[in-house]
Amino acid sequence: MFTGIDDVDWASMGHAYTDSATDVPDLLRDLASDDPARREIALDGMYGAVHHQGDVYDSTVACIPFLFELVTTASVADRGSVVHLLCSIAGEREPDPAEIGGLFEDEEEDAAFVRPFLDAWATVRGRADVFLGLLADPDAEVRAAAAAALAHLHPDPARVFGALRERLTAERDPEAVDALVHAIGRLGADHREALGAEAGAVLREVVAVASHPERRLAGLVQLARCDTASLPEDLVETVLDIMELACEERGAGQEQPDTPERPRTNTMVSHLRELEAAQRDSVDASTAGDLLEELHWALGDHTEPRLDLLVGQLQAQEWGQRMAAVDMAGRLLTGWRVSDELPVVLLARQLIEHDPRLSERALGELCHVAPIAGVIARVLAACVREWDDTWEPGDWEETLFGKALEALALQGDARAVPALAEVLAREGTLPENLDEWVERIGPAAAAPLGPVLHRRLVAPASDRHASTRERVVSALGVLAHPESLPFLVEMIEPGIGRMPMWCLARALTRYGPAAAEAGPRLREFVATASVPLEIRLEAAGALSAVGGGGAPLLPLVRQGLESDQWLVLSPALRALTALGPAAAPLAARLRELLTARDAPMDVIVALWKSTRDVDEVLPMLLDKWTAFPGTRPAVIACLIEMGPAAAPALPLIRAELSSPRRHGNDRRDNGSSRVNTRHDVAADERLLKDCRRLLTFPGLT
Repeated sequence: MFTGIDDVDWASMGHAYTDSATDVPDLLRDLASDDPARREIALDGMYGAVHHQGDVYDSTVACIPFLFELVTTASVADRGSVVHLLCSIAGEREPDPAEIGGLFEDEEEDAAFVRPFLDAWATVRGRADVFLGLLADPDAEVRAAAAAALAHLHPDPARVFGALRERLTAERDPEAVDALVHAIGRLGADHREALGAEAGAVLREVVAVASHPERRLAGLVQLARCDTASLPEDLVETVLDIMELACEERGAGQEQPDTPERPRTNTMVSHLRELEAAQRDSVDASTAGDLLEELHWALGDHTEPRLDLLVGQLQAQEWGQRMAAVDMAGRLLTGWRVSDELPVVLLARQLIEHDPRLSERALGELCHVAPIAGVIARVLAACVREWDDTWEPGDWEETLFGKALEALALQGDARAVPALAEVLAREGTLPENLDEWVERIGPAAAAPLGPVLHRRLVAPASDRHASTRERVVSALGVLAHPESLPFLVEMIEPGIGRMPMWCLARALTRYGPAAAEAGPRLREFVATASVPLEIRLEAAGALSAVGGGGAPLLPLVRQGLESDQWLVLSPALRALTALGPAAAPLAARLRELLTARDAPMDVIVALWKSTRDVDEVLPMLLDKWTAFPGTRPAVIACLIEMGPAAAPALPLIRAELSSPRRHGNDRRDNGSSRVNTRHDVAADERLLKDCRRLLTFPGLT
């Protein structure tokens, strides 16, 4: 084994931690060791250095022939791990030089960085026939890994499908069967036109004949990936029955398949394995639960069965199922636009289960979905009253009382005001997004908070932290509390820091013309050359908002626009936007900034505010809308100002209103992402409202 390994010029190669990869041969040899600890340390070294964080180096490519030699040597243990390593080195899909490159200005240097990724993909893919021979390997782990590798890498999917289907009829090892089912599903999904129907037929048979509930569920997951239309009509009932049966079998202590005991080593591989096991234990998870989560992702935009499944999960008797369902409710309701209120009601139901962990998790999700959860406002208000005696000023935010109060405030419910006023009066810690709470409730309904916030503002400096004062200032800005304005004006002094000035400028901007008395102080501050440029620019933006801007600010803003630091450029763009048409003389500089790759949305908005040139700006806005979904709220605000002239945007607006996904939920992952993300429901609901508003304009029906 390893013929020719010493003939490779490892010293001329590098990896993540050295320009001389002379340590790589020893790592490869240790992968073949009889000692499990040495094998694990070697595998950790491969992932940690030779394939560090997914990167591929010339030494990584040089390893590939020897890794293939390892996986085909039957006497070597843990060969399944080596197969997985080869798949990881190859990459999830064919590398795109444009996506990988661009890190180096020198083209040759950049091409040299990209080349190993291309070579690794081609080399592993070129040897993928080896994995066909491993489908009948004596080691079940190797057979399972080979099935996954074939679906991932082999250039002839039809040939692979035939081999996998044939092997499925002979395979008896449970994990290897699961891997074959998953591989067939992947082939059917990736090559739907050519193989979807055949894969669907195989998977339907798996579901029909499988006696083990988790195997039936695995078949349904892969069938959903291949062809949602082929799923059985009683999918929801079937899946919930499977979950109940799986829970019963687990509760009855059904014997689990033996898992080879692995050594505890001081490596990332060992740490990740233990972390995964601990996480599963902490939520009473099971393989069936994991498969149910996969089914949700496979169903993607088909939200009706997902909602039905979620409703069933949230009402399950088993605690682990409900805990997982609470998490999935957050992902579904923040990622997709669903009108059914029942999942929200069932989330609130978890609050009466007298289980602090379940209640805390449910309240966390209710905070995320607050804008669409008004139906349970009374429940939250009752919880706030019920738990009112369970908090102390120093940690109230972490209590069930605090979480319930946050969810109620984020719904914009005025019943949150008395409790929040009490928290503030008792010197409770201030939420980081207190201004958002106040804004959701509304300045009028939240007005009773003004006096207590004012007292926090004028408290002696020794009684407050900088972050606390900034949060108070931001909240007072939302309220435009008249009594606080003179004190805010006094804060405008040369020694103020960047973040305090940002908060202060934002607050004064919200006061608007009502803060005209701040004008002279802001004007003097802007003219103070000793104050850092970025802080003066923040003040310039506020000055325009309170009514004291105009042409005299243009030289300062121009200076900011010339900066190559976002720290300076960002407040310059805000100040320019506040100036509006008065900033038209700076449009040429904005156009220069737009030539940069992925120019910030702020630049386009500033150009629109200063020029009001629909013909120039509208195409840019439409491009941003398509390429960067996160910019859509800012784009629609400009389109509304354009009025009927925004007619070319109508196809995009109608598509948005008909989309089942929230705008931040990137469609490019086809709903398969397992990232634990929560999307901004409030921003998406505002976007939908603005889209509908645009369609009411004359000529835009």
